[in-house]
Amino acid sequence: MSIITIHPFYSDAVIGDILAQTEKPLSQQQQNIQKHYHYKDLVGLLSWNNANSQCFNSTDSSLSVTTHAVLDDDFNRLKYLIRSVLWPINHYIRRQMWMNILTLNRVRSSKQPRHVRQSSQATLTSTIVIIDNDFSSLSSNHNQLPNFVDTTNLCFYHLNEPTGHSLLQRILFTFALHHPDVTYCPTLQPFSALLLHYHTEYEVLYLINRLLVKNWLCGVTRLQWEAHCNVFMKLVRLYYKSAADIIDLRFANMKSFYQEWFWWIFRYLPFTYLTKIMDCFFLEGPKILFRISLALVHLYTKRIKDKSNKNPSDIADFCQHIPVSIDHLLRVAFDIRNFKRRTIDQLIENEEKLLRTTHQQPSNDNTKENSNSISHGISSDRQPQLVTSQHLTQIPNKSILDHKQFLTLWNWLPVRFSIAQPSLVFTTEEHGFRLQTLLDKIDEIEYSILIIKATNGEIFGAFCAGLWSDRHKRAYFGFGETFLFTLVPKQIKYSWVGQQHDDSNRQNQAKREMFLYVNNEKLVIGGGNGDGLCIDQSLCEGLTTHCDTFNNEPLCSQSYFSISVLEMIAFDFSES
Repeated sequence: MSIITIHPFYSDAVIGDILAQTEKPLSQQQQNIQKHYHYKDLVGLLSWNNANSQCFNSTDSSLSVTTHAVLDDDFNRLKYLIRSVLWPINHYIRRQMWMNILTLNRVRSSKQPRHVRQSSQATLTSTIVIIDNDFSSLSSNHNQLPNFVDTTNLCFYHLNEPTGHSLLQRILFTFALHHPDVTYCPTLQPFSALLLHYHTEYEVLYLINRLLVKNWLCGVTRLQWEAHCNVFMKLVRLYYKSAADIIDLRFANMKSFYQEWFWWIFRYLPFTYLTKIMDCFFLEGPKILFRISLALVHLYTKRIKDKSNKNPSDIADFCQHIPVSIDHLLRVAFDIRNFKRRTIDQLIENEEKLLRTTHQQPSNDNTKENSNSISHGISSDRQPQLVTSQHLTQIPNKSILDHKQFLTLWNWLPVRFSIAQPSLVFTTEEHGFRLQTLLDKIDEIEYSILIIKATNGEIFGAFCAGLWSDRHKRAYFGFGETFLFTLVPKQIKYSWVGQQHDDSNRQNQAKREMFLYVNNEKLVIGGGNGDGLCIDQSLCEGLTTHCDTFNNEPLCSQSYFSISVLEMIAFDFSES
């Protein structure tokens, strides 16, 4: 099957001379194309000529576009090829490829009959979608753009004036006319501008509608956009903690730094890099954008961490003059392990719920009084439930907690742990009653949950934030994410008082930072004028009192208690 030669750009909208100059940085990648580009595979998967060739040169406002279903195995082969091959920006395949991969519908192999799964050709079933694009009623006013556009970050790339800019404006206004529910969507303007380099205005309108249907626009309201920015900050802390620490140290306004994550790519990276990133994005979705921005943070912080200058170079300047090749950037991005779409979607969903709760929460004096009461505890009925039974799917069978209690506990955890599943690493019912055995099991674990069931049936414990092997380095160790809790007979969480107090008295501060303590005789969580929770070396007896670190009430009805079962829960991110 031969491929029809098509002009690579939409010449009506693009500045030809500038694009000819931008080809040069990728000219050395021609060998890469010959090495990896298997025409038959791509033609078979994307059905170049049969599917959408009729729309490429069309100027009719009613287009007939064919969509395809593709099975997992073929999708994964396609993903490998698109990731591997670096096409020059003027390669004719891109115009066809962007249209075809955005009209693919991925189908899970397990949902198809066996006889369908046997043949790649059999999986390419088609449906016809008719799109109606009426531009005639829209006037062209260069000084106006729809309200959903971020006018502080306009990207035109190599669109000419006035035709290219005018067409882009009309595309955005037409989209706004048909989607009044889209109130804030900064991604639409740069996405449309990029597509307009290769596609007609009618095709662009169809393709951005496809992105909307796929939910790949990174939000269509301010709240959803803010959720994406907050999730990116959490992803940096989760996957590149050392980079996050450098950002915390070097930048006074961290939130402002992370809010620019999208523009590092679309406003500052070279156009040759951007087209390759879009090849991958149109197939795999926003996960690609998160990967690239994480890689940029990683490379940027590596560059500045050894410099003594307290005013580091701007990351925007770093991206504009990026010192690594596009294939190196992609390699760093794709080397991030256990980075799954389901994980990101869940984080975004949780963040949106949290932001809605925050925006709806009244700010009055009663709120302050409640937070400063004798127990800084938060009861479960006052805590927004961000984690549901659909998220928590792998409850340990041998745990003393039931599913509902795990849900309560998971909703108390820092948000980044809500994507993990609980893993039972120690229980006295299986491993015996000995403190040293427990410590051997958890020595290299940094975050864990201690759960105790007393002989009277009460259940309580602590979320322990701190590497247990640090007990060899200092007396008290750990940090402020640690908290105490009671689950039975009541449900209440006691967070670190350092989140509420701002006391310059060093003696008081020391008492409020006694998180974890271990010696040969006992394990203690929370100190200062009493032990919040103390377990003896036999793991049979314990003590709970008020302590300064958590300003807690005793966790159970009797200060001295006998232990029926003690267990330690760790976090498994592998299924996220």
